[in-house]
Amino acid sequence: MKPGNQGINSPSDIILVEAMKHNLRSPYYVIFDRYENKLRVFQLVGTRYQAVELVEPKFWFPELELGVGVWSGKYQDTEGLWLRWYNQDGDWIPTFAERAEQEKQRADKLAEKLRALGVNLDDI
Repeated sequence: MKPGNQGINSPSDIILVEAMKHNLRSPYYVIFDRYENKLRVFQLVGTRYQAVELVEPKFWFPELELGVGVWSGKYQDTEGLWLRWYNQDGDWIPTFAERAEQEKQRADKLAEKLRALGVNLDDI
């Protein structure tokens, strides 16, 4: 360990130190350690970053009215833990693939109703 790097034990610590070294002053840093499956959030308070105590692996950004959290599921054919945005109701914001699937289901349901009314969809 280099002198002055005491307490820096993980890649996420290195990222935070680099950010502070370059004085980026982002209001927040969100780091997900995939080896420990741990979400860490740091908030800029004055000139220093302080760790935010998380009760669950989620964090709400009041200024953005948007949250980020750890979601367990399948994304792009890979099962695992992923960072994902959520809305003010706590619902995960759908991915593009999920939105496309929702739209397809809506269109299929509408087509079924039209066929039940005797509408030939090929004539539309």
